[in-house]
Amino acid sequence: MNKKWLSIGLIAVLALLPAILFFIAPKSEAKATNTVFVTQSWQGLFSKELKENSATSDDVYVTNSEGRTVAATITLGSDKKSLIVSDLKPGSYKLHVKKLAFVQSGLNTKAHVLDFKVIEKLEAVTSKKELQQYFDAILAQEMPSSRSGLESFTSEDKAENSKSSATGESTTNNQVEGIEEGDVVVVKNGIIYAVKDTGIDVIDANDPENLKLATTLKLTENRYISKLALYDNLLIAIGDEYLQKEGTSMTLAYFYDITNPSDPKYVRKVAQEGYLQEVRVTNDTLYLIGNMHPNYWMLREDKNVDLQPKTYDSTVSNTYESLPLSKISILPNTLDSTYSLITAVDLKGGAKTSANTKGYLGGSSGLYMSEEALYLTTPVYHPSTSTSSDKRLMDAMWLPRAVDTQVFKWEVDGTTMNFMGTTEVKGSVLNQYSMDEYNGNFRIVTTEGNTWDEKTLSRNHLFILDKNLQQVGEVTDLAPGEKVYSARFMGDKAYVVTFKQVDPLFVIDVADPTKPTVLGELKIPGFSNYLHPLDETHLIGIGYDTEQRYDEYSKSNFTVTTNMKMSLFDVSDFKNPKEQSTVKIGGKGSHSEIQYNPKALFRNSAYNYYGFPVVLYKAGNGDDVVYQGQGAQIYEITAENGIILKGNLISKGENDQYEDWEHLVQRVVYVNDALYTVARNEVKSYQLSDFKPLDTLTIK
Repeated sequence: MNKKWLSIGLIAVLALLPAILFFIAPKSEAKATNTVFVTQSWQGLFSKELKENSATSDDVYVTNSEGRTVAATITLGSDKKSLIVSDLKPGSYKLHVKKLAFVQSGLNTKAHVLDFKVIEKLEAVTSKKELQQYFDAILAQEMPSSRSGLESFTSEDKAENSKSSATGESTTNNQVEGIEEGDVVVVKNGIIYAVKDTGIDVIDANDPENLKLATTLKLTENRYISKLALYDNLLIAIGDEYLQKEGTSMTLAYFYDITNPSDPKYVRKVAQEGYLQEVRVTNDTLYLIGNMHPNYWMLREDKNVDLQPKTYDSTVSNTYESLPLSKISILPNTLDSTYSLITAVDLKGGAKTSANTKGYLGGSSGLYMSEEALYLTTPVYHPSTSTSSDKRLMDAMWLPRAVDTQVFKWEVDGTTMNFMGTTEVKGSVLNQYSMDEYNGNFRIVTTEGNTWDEKTLSRNHLFILDKNLQQVGEVTDLAPGEKVYSARFMGDKAYVVTFKQVDPLFVIDVADPTKPTVLGELKIPGFSNYLHPLDETHLIGIGYDTEQRYDEYSKSNFTVTTNMKMSLFDVSDFKNPKEQSTVKIGGKGSHSEIQYNPKALFRNSAYNYYGFPVVLYKAGNGDDVVYQGQGAQIYEITAENGIILKGNLISKGENDQYEDWEHLVQRVVYVNDALYTVARNEVKSYQLSDFKPLDTLTIK
């Protein structure tokens, strides 16, 4: 009897097998951006592979708004799963793809019709109704932050070295010369300006043996300063404040005339709703770049929600105003609930003219700026491409999804900002140093995938885009299984550090943007978080040393960080880069802000000094670490002699078990022949030549 029922069950399973396979087999899916600039190509992506000749066959064609077939250049992407359409005039179009265009045209393959627009310029929102309709569409999505209109699972190099002057005083370690980024400590005319919560300490350092607190600028309790910037006799304090009555946060910029540093005069205040992403000062203009999240979900209950960001400009009004619709645009290829807000202020003549704020729907997380252009980047999350339907469901529930990067570009000229277009590149970008503009081309380094995924290895890429964001060159599939830890562009060379178990430093020739080429590779233990140019053929790398350990449970090796590490790389022979010199800093647990914030780097070209704040630990019993002290270290670094420790400005109280936040050095700066370590509650001065202590100023 059991055999009989077993046979019947087996027959039933075999009968249902085609249906089971039908439901398991992946369906033919398509996705595309909805808008593209006339200077760019439009792309449709498909989940199934297309035939080699599909792009030129009758199975693929484009129609206009009147339904007529139009001439267009259609090409098949290198992945065989994308169609690229170009050479179209502004207008509305549809891309038609028949089933026969796909390599497999079975039951689960379907024809697709994808709508898109070609536009000449970005248009402003015309009405509150249009703005509300945009957010209504987002509310209809399962995941409001889905991007790109996808489904809901959604030098001429300007010497980025920013060298310090041989004499004079410290400057901020900016990525691009001429583009001021702001910092927590700035120096002008022997005066040190340092951020402390809701205030700014102004320290007179002209006499290093007699430090004085000239004054303290105090803001109200709910206004916190995060960055300072200088322009002529203007001190600009950038921070945030919470408006209790309006129930929102504002990014603010206070302007002070510091002609008399002991008595700064308030000039004006500018603010935009949301949170600060970055600040830049260039070409006599301040740029505040931030993100703002409107309360669009309240549309479900109240149709009168103000979806326009608030702004403030004391030269215009003493009230917070909603940004006019004429200053709001929806970025192409986005369906995002976050505004990117950009406020530009003309600094000439004491910053007296009104600010220009623009809002763009389509948030951002990364930024690179040259003197002519601003680039914002944002992650684009894609659904899992697993072939199994249950696997796709599990991936969507708890595993990270594939991430690509969308790039937006503006041309900037003072307070005038013109949106130029957008594109998407594979992988995610690490930070601003993974991006660069050179001779009008934009270069970007990304990591595609995850290092823990052994079935689908992570890969690293370098893409080069022209002024219209069209890709002209690429280097792909660097260091499979690893990810980017740091990158630096120096004119016609790019340097990329990846890591998983060892630290490969790649030297890439990008002189010909259409044919970037890997010239050489160096593999060493550890990794560099930050790369800094020493000269045209030498790089300083700052990061961690590592060691391999064996896990008895998993029966496999794993990598752990040990001490900090600084290396000098000789890349004079581009095909054979070398680690010329290296030093180990502290022991296990030692750390410095320089490893995640390049602003913490001290530079003095007269002495060839490079330094940074540091907290030192050493290995204790088991996984314990033992505190050794905190302060700063200064190194002389030259191509001839390598790395030499010159100033070990480390202190430790007799009973100190851990680092003291109040005494933690924020920055190291210099004025003429004296060096200063700046902490929250004290400033110390030293003789720059031999680091002899000169004075200590306690700040309460």
